[in-house]
Amino acid sequence: MAEMQDLVIIGGGSGGFAAAMRAAQLDGKVTVVEEAHYGGYCMHKACIPSKFLMTAARLMGRIRKAGRFGIQVEEPGLDLGVLHDRKDLIIEGLRMGTEQLLSDYGVTLIERRGRLVARDTVEVWGSGSVGGSGEQIKARNILVATGSVAAQPPIEGVDLPGVIGTEEAIELREIPPRFAIIGSKPWDLELAQYFHAMGSQVTLVVSSPQLLPEADREISQRIGKLLHDAGVVIKRGISVEAIRQGDDGSLAVVLAEGKGEVVADKVLAARRLPNTAGLGLRKLGLKMEHGAILVNERMETSVPHIYALGDATAGPMWSHKANAEGIVVGENAMGMSSRMNYEILPRCLYTWPEVAWVGLTEEQAEAQGIEVEIGKVPIAINPYAMILDETAGTIKIITCKKYGKIIGVHVMAPGAVDLINVVAVAMLSEATVGELMRFIPMHPSIGEALVDAAMDVEKRSLHLPKW
Repeated sequence: MAEMQDLVIIGGGSGGFAAAMRAAQLDGKVTVVEEAHYGGYCMHKACIPSKFLMTAARLMGRIRKAGRFGIQVEEPGLDLGVLHDRKDLIIEGLRMGTEQLLSDYGVTLIERRGRLVARDTVEVWGSGSVGGSGEQIKARNILVATGSVAAQPPIEGVDLPGVIGTEEAIELREIPPRFAIIGSKPWDLELAQYFHAMGSQVTLVVSSPQLLPEADREISQRIGKLLHDAGVVIKRGISVEAIRQGDDGSLAVVLAEGKGEVVADKVLAARRLPNTAGLGLRKLGLKMEHGAILVNERMETSVPHIYALGDATAGPMWSHKANAEGIVVGENAMGMSSRMNYEILPRCLYTWPEVAWVGLTEEQAEAQGIEVEIGKVPIAINPYAMILDETAGTIKIITCKKYGKIIGVHVMAPGAVDLINVVAVAMLSEATVGELMRFIPMHPSIGEALVDAAMDVEKRSLHLPKW
């Protein structure tokens, strides 16, 4: 490619797509090099397929509860072939839409592998090859958006047949009778609920005392109780010594300190690492830490005009984070001065009820020496939650006592993911809890509980007992 490009992107996932689109909107000449599928890991192997499966499991649960609404149904059956065919159809439609949007904006798409050979040069070569040279593309700016790769945790026996990662778990066409999950990442909890709803006997083995360490402690306890009450076995604060295979082909997850074992037909043991090997990054002097590229708030690496984002950098591996970072890169590559704000980064679980939060937890605020006031409302008192028959959960608002600024909101409720998006906008606008109190929510709605929680900061909730 002879023409100098304003931005060459290695990786066509969420972040690469956002950067390409934004730079193209600003009249940049953009090329995206992608060796597999446009849309990336999230679209093809993680976010989209897993949330589709969770939707199916939630529907299964609602059908089983239909009798509470006077609807008489038989025990629902499950056709995994139809389920996965529809999942694949959705993914294919999204992939085609992604490619079409990029093409409509004049972005050049190259379905090959890419690596940096100079500070202003990306070399591409045939997909699937392991070496050799190919076409070179000159660029004023380069973005490394290569995402992450699956990796096995350091556990003896993790390479045994039947020990799988998240990608394999999502693609299972048979529901294992016994399923063990090692870990407590959001995907672990989601898959625990999915497989349990579909008929597996599920056991979660979690090394930390708290089920979801990054979440508010109270919310974490509530989601743990919800899973436990549903029948998921949870073993907290226990590390795994090894995985062994029995004579009958079953797997035994051996717990440390002689705490027994968990027998299963499939074991999920997964982690992900930055996909930065073989890209020529160290030769160019990019600073890295444990395989992750170090960047500043402008998404700049230690080498001028080379950017990085998403799973290839440090921090949480979230698609929406990469998408926001991509917009920053696209703008900066075209001469703007944009920065990321990670303080307002929503996080979530697509369990049911959904769990979502943004900002600080109560524990984090206390650790930072912030004097806080807290408002809290159980979802059980919300009329719409009663109508839905989904009354497990709570909404918790954390404010800075001195100024009334909202510094954290934690939601476990139906529709929590959409609700937290609205909260994030309010926090981005530096709304105070007093301003949130004056919001007029629809009735009936889960949003009423949000306003109730805000009012509870000043002990003014209309739907809680008098203090």
